[in-house]
Amino acid sequence: MESNSSVPSTTQQKPAQPEEKPQFTPWKALADSRAVHIPYKQDLMELRDRGFGDLKGEKLYLTAYESFYLVEKQKIHVFDKKTGDKLELRELVRRFSVGKPEIWIKYLVYRDLRDRGYLVRESTRAFDFDIYGKGPLRRLISIVYEGGEASLKKLGKLLRYSDAEKKELILAVVDRRTDIVYYTLSSLKV
Repeated sequence: MESNSSVPSTTQQKPAQPEEKPQFTPWKALADSRAVHIPYKQDLMELRDRGFGDLKGEKLYLTAYESFYLVEKQKIHVFDKKTGDKLELRELVRRFSVGKPEIWIKYLVYRDLRDRGYLVRESTRAFDFDIYGKGPLRRLISIVYEGGEASLKKLGKLLRYSDAEKKELILAVVDRRTDIVYYTLSSLKV
């Protein structure tokens, strides 16, 4: 019997297995009556790089909206600092809505903007949020509730401030069904 060296080997190769990603483990956050924070770890820089939290000392402090968003997206688990009990989103909202009945509506706008790819920070002025991303222009968000008051005087003041800061003013109008429509306000003549 002659051997034929030009015939390929008949050994079977195993199909390539897709690489398994390591399972993501949510970060453990602690809540007291006023704030949520995560003890600092090097891998928390991923959250900072994505625009979440303020690093103060050895802790990353999250706003209420950031906390709600990260709990909803299952990136963090929040535990009560005193009892050690895990807080679900509903309990976290209840805890931070004391004296702030509009917190859930503001969160819906925050979540919508985050889901659209913007970095969202609470505003330090009369606006609800500052947003960054999607181009060089910074934008200021003011939330208007359907059926709520939105005086022309207040809108004029917000527009003057945004013009002075060279930022775009966006009105986020939230209707009764919690649908959100965004309007750019560039001039106001009465």
